[in-house]
Parts: sequence; structure tokens; C-alpha cells
Amino acid sequence: MRKAGQANFAFYLVFDPYSTRTGIAGGASPDAGNEDGDVGVTWSADTTGEAISELRREANEGPVYRWTGEFADPALEDSYLRASWSEIHSRLRGVLIAVYVFVSWMVFDFITLGFTWPFVLLALGRLAALGAILAALKFFRSPSDRRAFMTCALVTQLLVALISPVSLTLGQVDFAAALLSVVVILFAFYIGVPTRLAANLTLALALCIGFVLITPSLADVSAITLIEICVLFGVVNAIGVEMVRAANRLRREGFVTLLRQQELYDELKREVGVRQEAEQAVRATEESFQSIFYAAPLPIALVDPGTFQVMQANIAALRLFGIEDENVAGLDVRQLFDDEDIPERLDKLVLTGRAGSPVEFGMKRVDGTIIHVLVSAAIVHFQGQRAMLIGIQDVTARRKEAEALREARDQATAASRSKSEFLANMSHELRTPLNAIIGFSEALERELFGPVGNPRYREYAEDIHNSGVHLLSLINDILDLSKIEAGHFKLHEDETELDHVVESATRIVRHRAQQANILLECSLPEPSLVIVADERALKQVLINLVSNAVKFSLDGGAITISGQITAECLRISVTDRGCGIAKDDIPRALTPFTQLDGSLSRQHEGTGLGLPLAKHLTELHGGSLSIESEVGQGTTVHVDLPLSRIVSRNVPKDVAGY
Repeated sequence: MRKAGQANFAFYLVFDPYSTRTGIAGGASPDAGNEDGDVGVTWSADTTGEAISELRREANEGPVYRWTGEFADPALEDSYLRASWSEIHSRLRGVLIAVYVFVSWMVFDFITLGFTWPFVLLALGRLAALGAILAALKFFRSPSDRRAFMTCALVTQLLVALISPVSLTLGQVDFAAALLSVVVILFAFYIGVPTRLAANLTLALALCIGFVLITPSLADVSAITLIEICVLFGVVNAIGVEMVRAANRLRREGFVTLLRQQELYDELKREVGVRQEAEQAVRATEESFQSIFYAAPLPIALVDPGTFQVMQANIAALRLFGIEDENVAGLDVRQLFDDEDIPERLDKLVLTGRAGSPVEFGMKRVDGTIIHVLVSAAIVHFQGQRAMLIGIQDVTARRKEAEALREARDQATAASRSKSEFLANMSHELRTPLNAIIGFSEALERELFGPVGNPRYREYAEDIHNSGVHLLSLINDILDLSKIEAGHFKLHEDETELDHVVESATRIVRHRAQQANILLECSLPEPSLVIVADERALKQVLINLVSNAVKFSLDGGAITISGQITAECLRISVTDRGCGIAKDDIPRALTPFTQLDGSLSRQHEGTGLGLPLAKHLTELHGGSLSIESEVGQGTTVHVDLPLSRIVSRNVPKDVAGY
């Protein structure tokens, strides 16, 4: 019947193709639309934030669209669907009216078919379509239920697409009306139902194919007519697809525009807030500046950089220069400086416009008293104009203390130099008679010119010789230390074997060690190392260290002289198992003429020059001397020489650190 075709046509009449009501494409506001009102966009902070974040990622090239007009970015498309959920819901509510009409057409099916199984099946299908759309509208209202919502809408479309051709066929509707009904349904699918374009296109193609298949049952048509119908359906589908694509693109472009406007609005709001905060901070700063300025404990002043006249000065500055408050305005600050080149220096400070390191100046108080101050300055803006902020620190007392310390240091330096020169001169004066005493006593001891008669004279000569040698050694130490302190000691460096130097040093000390029943042990790298050094100076270092070790070792003890190459240096160590040194006494042990046992009844002889002289000689070689000791356990003295002094490093791999 024609009425069945009219029923399907009525299904289309309720659709609003381009939604002339408020929507995204029409410039919806963020608050437009609700569940029961007009079409609109529903905004939330999360949706807006996520969408703006996605847009920022694509800010350079703009959002990418699919062939359907939808966003290619799933996150951005999801944000759009959430934002336009009210519109989607309202569009499906509009479809509900057509579905009511579609269902009510059961009456015409009953008139045509009667109460038969085909009528029952068609009626059930129409009711199922109504149930699906009602379920979508009543139970799936939030964006989180979008998948179920779209599924119900798709089921409604599918049932309409299936029932309409069957109803047309069974009702023997006129062919032209049936064709028009199918075309109207196609446009309704594309424009009215808010499902995805791909789903709409699939259902539309299925409906077209089904109608072409049932066409021979509706009318006697030729093959050419079937081809024309297929072309018509192709055109209708193409138009529908392009309309949906354009609508999708327009809606989403409007959505993007709104998001960007929202972003600009937020940015403007932030900038306005920042500016307001800045203005409030400036006002608060201006209000508190005066109180802080005047209460500052250090003297400060504001000076006009053009005329150098004082604009303001705090109480501390007025007190420092003895100026009355009423006399400070207009005072030329250059009158307070005692330096002649102060105008040029202040001009240079104004040109730089930045605060630099404080500079010391001589300044004058009002009563003419000269004071020394540290002045620092910077260009600032005060009451809308440039000003020079000057900070002043009185250092007159500190300067006097520094001058006194400088004079004391110069006097101490001169005294030390005089001492070193005196010791050097006295050492030279003493060495000459000592050499004669040592030589003559040795001649008497060895009876070079005949027997001396009484054997006791020979013993006396031996004692005189030993005492002279000891005194000459002491004088040599004093002379060497004086040269080092005066900077006149020069090294005579040459290649020498480390084993030879150690052997020469131990040979000199060995007799004394044997008298004390002390064992000397050597542990040096194999083969012997060849180094560049002053052989006499390095041997003197080892003699002093081994002599000290023998002096402070217990009877029957042992002393170890070892050498090893570490990653940083060549280390020569002298280790004893004697009384040891307290940690706090180690710096004193390295001070010249210092004895740790300073009492008159001390147990060990010596002048306190051994370790200091060894330290200085080591440092002249570019090395360092360090002490490790524990009271009651013994002492180890390390002499570290640079690796660059090693000529031959053919050392076995078992040497420590190499």
C-alpha cells in the first residue's frame, strides 16, 4: 500500500539535517545544552584540559582528519564526543519521534496482512527498534556509556533497514513510492542517526542491495531500469557521505575553534592574574620600601645619576657622615669623597648600571674626618625615574687592623730573613774550624805522624773526631734548611738507581742500628728503578727518616724501607714499630727545632731538624711527605715522588698499584 511508503517517508520528516539549533558548528558556548534541552556542547575541566593538550601537540600543523571527517587522533576524537554528548543525545531523541511513527504503522501492516505470522514478525521488529532506541535514551545517558548508546542506535537502524523493504514488498506498495521511501531512509540514516559514517554507509549499502534484490517482486522492470536504480543509489550514497563528512568536519572545526578560544581565554586570564599580582607586589613594595630603607642598619642612599645629588638617605648614612636630616636634600655626594678621580669613577658606575664588587674609597665626614668605606652601587627605578642606590660599609677600623698586621708580617719576614742569613753565615764560620778539628783529631786517632804515647790520648782524639762529625752534620742541616727557607737551595738532578740511594743511606745508619739491636729490612721493586733526582738530597731524606726510626725504635725491633708505584706516584716508605706519634703531634713534628719530648730530661737527643728538612727536600722534588702513626704501634713516613721522575718503569705486575 502507498500508506506503508508514506509511513517510511514520515520516518525521515522528523530529522534535522544540519541542526539549526545551538551546536558546535553554530558557535556553542561551553555551558550550552543539557539532557532535556537543546542541542549543545557539554564541557568539563578534564575534557577541556585533555583536548587542549592534544591540540598543543598538533599546534604546528593543525589536527589531522580521517576520510569520514572525524579526528585522526583517538584521544582528540574522544574529547570531542564527550564534549558534544548532549547534541548526540538530543539527535537520537529526535529520531525517537520517527520511530514512534514507524511503530504505529503496524496498523497498516495489520490492515494489509491481517493477523498472520508476517505481521507478527514485522510488529516484533518494529517494537524491537523502539525498545533499542528507548534503552539508549533512558539507560545510557553519560559519555562513559557511549559504546552501548551507539550500539542501540545501530540496532534501531538495522531493524529499520530490514523491516522497511520487507514491509514494502508484503504490502505491495507502488514501486515509485517504495523507491522514494528507500531514498528518504538513506538520507535519514546519513543525516539523522548519530552513529559513525562507516556504520551508516554499511547499512545504507545493505539496504540498497536488498531493495535491488526485491525490485522484481514490486514491478516488472528492465535491466536498464535496475542499472539506473543502482546509479541513483550510488548518487544518493555519495551525496549522503559527502554531507556527513562536511558536517563532521564543520562540527569538529568548530570544536577546535572553541578549544583554542578557551585556551586563549585561560592564557589571558592567567596573564591578567599575573599582572594583578605584580601590581599588588609593586604597591606593597613601594609601601614597605620607605620603612625598610630608613630602618636599614647599613648606610644607604639614593642619588640622582645625572646631578649626583642625594634624593634620600637613611638614618645610618646620616650618622656615619654627621649630616642633619634637613641638610641632606640636594647634597652633592661627590663632595664627600676624598679621591680626586671620583667623578670619573662614578660616571663609569652610572654607565654600567649594574651592581659590582664593592670598591674601597676614602670619604670625608662633615667635620673633615677621613674614613675608609666600601661602596657598592646599582641603578634602580625609584618613583618613576632612574636612581643610583649606593650602599656604604665603614671599614676604617678594619683597614687600620690590616695595616698593623701588614707591618707585623713585614717585620716577621725581615726577622726570619735575618735569622736565615745569620744561621747561614754562622754555619760557614763554624764549618772552617770544625773541618780542622775533625782533620787533626783523625790524624791523631790514626797516628799518621807516629805514636801518641798514652793510649788514652787516642781515645780522646776519637771522641773529638766523633763530636766534630756530629756537630758538622748538625751545621749542614741548619745550613740546608736556611738555604731552603731563603729559596737558595738548588737541586743537582741526574739519573740514579733507587736501590743505590737506599743502600747508601742504610749503610750510614746501619752501624747505629746494629748497636741498638735493630734489624733494617728493604723491600724495593725488581728490577731496580732508575729515577731523576738529586742523589745527595734524596739520600739525606732517607738518612733522616731511618735515623729517626732507629732513635724511636725499641731494642730488638725492625725497620722496613719499601718502595712501590701507585697510580699517582712513586712511594718510598720507612716503617718502624716504635713508640709512635699522637695524631695531634704530627704537625709539630714537622716544625723546625721542635722536639715532641721538650723536657730537660728527655730520653732522645736531636735538634728537631730531621723531619722538617726531609719534608722540604721532598717538596723541592715536586713530591710530598706524609706521616701515619699510632701511639704504641709505630710510625710510617711516606715520601711520594711524581711518576714523571721515573726513567725506567720496567716493574713487575705484582708491584702495588702498577
